[in-house]
Amino acid sequence: MEHIKVIICDLDGTLYRDEKFYQRFISHILKGSVFEADEAIIQQKAEAILLGKDPFTLGQFYDRTSDLTGKSLEERLNIKGIVNTEAHFESYLDRKYGFMADAWSVVFMLANQLGIASDVVDAGFVKVREEMLMPEYAIEVSEQLVKVLGELAKYTEGMYMLTNTNEPEAIEFTKYIGLEDKFDVIKYGADKPFGLMNVLPDILNTHQIDGHEILAIGDHGYNDLYPVKVLGGKTILTSPYQIQDHMDWSVRVHTLEALKGQLEEVLTHCKNREGRIA
Repeated sequence: MEHIKVIICDLDGTLYRDEKFYQRFISHILKGSVFEADEAIIQQKAEAILLGKDPFTLGQFYDRTSDLTGKSLEERLNIKGIVNTEAHFESYLDRKYGFMADAWSVVFMLANQLGIASDVVDAGFVKVREEMLMPEYAIEVSEQLVKVLGELAKYTEGMYMLTNTNEPEAIEFTKYIGLEDKFDVIKYGADKPFGLMNVLPDILNTHQIDGHEILAIGDHGYNDLYPVKVLGGKTILTSPYQIQDHMDWSVRVHTLEALKGQLEEVLTHCKNREGRIA
């Protein structure tokens, strides 16, 4: 992790943890639907995918445009996953594909398979995010991780946080975790991976750096990491789940503590580069 001058970081699932929200999210979007009575089956499906106990696993793609007209619940939950073994995602950089990387993607996939209206999904999304900051559901954060991010801001040329969540649903998380002053640029509604692909040339030009001097951090390899990896950048995939994506990320970690440890190593290299360590 030497030579890092710019860090691009995700927010949700990366700088905090919550492994239970998806259950409430599913409940919210099923309420009043034709599948409300089948919630237990649908919850079991979500859990099986996350735990790697279903043939359709994290790390696979699926076709968002499949015709589900007239399909039964069993048929809708029998998802035909696409296993990518090419060690790159070039064949799937198309909005027709969904990538299974985290609990958010599992719920959005289920909503797609069940034909839940987008406004219902949006309302459920807003509601569950409000709940995630309530004391009874509070997300897990690491003050020490946030502190390391603050230190990195002093010794890097650019700290960027890009999240696909729109500002109204994300800004309170930024404040809750204490991230407002840890990044030079915070972009909400970033539309990753496509939005990240679009801004990377500007980042390279602004800082006059090469791709290998960028570190990308996230829990969603397709959205958060791949565009940087293509440029030769370093990548940290952070997730509590086993993601079978067949990708050679620089580092994989499973906890906030382990992520903090990796970033402390990056910080040491940055300080050494500037001669700040005796």
